[in-house]
Amino acid sequence: PGGASKRATIYHGSLHHGTHIDAPIHCIDGGPTLDKIPLEKCYGTGVIVDFRHMKKWHRITAEDFENATPKIEPGDFVVCNTGWHKWWKEKKEHVFFNHYPGLVESGAQLLVNEKIKAIAGDWAATDHPVAHPPLQKTMPWLYDEYMNETGEDPDKAFPVYEPCHTMLLKAGINTVEAAGGEIDMVTGKRCTLAAFPFKLQEGDGGMVRLVAI
Repeated sequence: PGGASKRATIYHGSLHHGTHIDAPIHCIDGGPTLDKIPLEKCYGTGVIVDFRHMKKWHRITAEDFENATPKIEPGDFVVCNTGWHKWWKEKKEHVFFNHYPGLVESGAQLLVNEKIKAIAGDWAATDHPVAHPPLQKTMPWLYDEYMNETGEDPDKAFPVYEPCHTMLLKAGINTVEAAGGEIDMVTGKRCTLAAFPFKLQEGDGGMVRLVAI
């Protein structure tokens, strides 16, 4: 009536879709929920490190972070550009979700030791893609592909389910997944970073706008 119009959308979906942050309760029984994450942990100085040279299933270790440029400093908000966001843009979801270079325990431990503020990556998860044992049951297609290409049993090589998630969140380090957008424009730089979640009570995660300033 009167020529006025407006639009209101009702959304039903996962809290862990698109660029999003994990609340500690996502991996830790009784851990803080999304609305309890301190905002000061979602904003600060940091670096966007260039890991675009890494290939399929590369294991991101402490050595990779030690050699990263710009140098990671205590208290940093660290963002990793593996180049894997391009596969999402090209609608190659299997490659994006199953083949990305992934974080392993030594890499996560170095970040804990450095007392960083947050870690973000253009990966599908803050753990190596095959770190989901028993992979033969949880992701049988990936189990077969990894075995056929590497000759290594992934359930023996990665016997713990998502260990990096747990290590980082227990240490109070925010984890942001599926970064992308214009990440290539700021890779190799030190700048101000922010990724604020919405204040959802009891939420185990939530979408964020990851911004480099």
